Amino acid sequence: MQLRNMSIEELEDLEQDIHEREGDNPLYSKKIDIYEEMVRRLRKIVRDSPEEKSYLEYVTRKLVFHLIHYGTYLKMEYQKDDHLAINCLKRALSFDANNPIVAYRLGFLSYKHKDYQKSLHHFQKAIDHDPYYEQKDFRLNETQIVNAHLYLTNSALYIAKETYEGMSKLPFDNQHELPHYELSSLYKSLSENERFLEKKAFYKITEEETATCSKGECDELITHEPRNTIVLYFNDRTIKLVYNDNSVDLGQNHGDILRNLLTKSSEELPATRITLQNFFSSSIVNGEVNRNTYIQAMNRLKTKLRSCDIPPIIQTSNYRRETAYYFDKTLPYIVMFRVDQEIEYLS
Repeated sequence: MQLRNMSIEELEDLEQDIHEREGDNPLYSKKIDIYEEMVRRLRKIVRDSPEEKSYLEYVTRKLVFHLIHYGTYLKMEYQKDDHLAINCLKRALSFDANNPIVAYRLGFLSYKHKDYQKSLHHFQKAIDHDPYYEQKDFRLNETQIVNAHLYLTNSALYIAKETYEGMSKLPFDNQHELPHYELSSLYKSLSENERFLEKKAFYKITEEETATCSKGECDELITHEPRNTIVLYFNDRTIKLVYNDNSVDLGQNHGDILRNLLTKSSEELPATRITLQNFFSSSIVNGEVNRNTYIQAMNRLKTKLRSCDIPPIIQTSNYRRETAYYFDKTLPYIVMFRVDQEIEYLS
């Protein structure tokens, strides 16, 4: 049956069914299609039944989260695709026009591909909307706010540079009458900003500290990783888990969960299906993550760890009558991820 012919209840059942049977092959595209259809249907229902507005907002949030976080993987789960990401971010804006993190990531991708007119537009939107946006999950963190201003400045400087250099190609006889600007300060500002952004492009988290570093430093570390150390690297193409001479690519969900376990869990405060609910947003029923789906996902993650010959570092416990998991801190770790591409990695 086509989605447009299904009731809201049937769409909800289909969403849950897809999540339960997807296993290690997430069906992001199918879930996004379901959420889009639900949002379109609920928008019509809310016109006559305003009490359904909160449910519409809830489903819209799930849709936007999936478009932002998983859109880049619609073609291949383990390999990121900038063009897919851009298309999905544009779709997200059609449902949530003022979302600051969507505008920010569109700005970053436009800047990466040297489309400075678009990057300027998107970064300006991110900066303008962020202070007033109500949903904390989709707001910029402090580092992203600083970077947004630097990217915005550089976008404007690149546009000014290209415009000035284009003046010399104008087919006029009186070019000598044009003003001659001093470009050295402009080039200096561009270079300084680029160096700053490059040096602080990635977070590098260990048990001792959270620091920033360049992509080059991350690539060097993943090539010559320290022995007996878990290295989790969210690079520009894949999410790679490395331990000694072994490595495996992770999907976004497993990468997110492992990052959370390594950096935030402990025996005193283990991770539960409540604290990890952002990573199980499509399996939430009556406000709760499905227990079996949560346990299955954790077991699959443990299998990934074993494939790298990583000792059993994720322990199971009971916390407030919930099955919980925590990293036992028996091995050092390094987690690296790009400042500009994640939603609320530091909280």
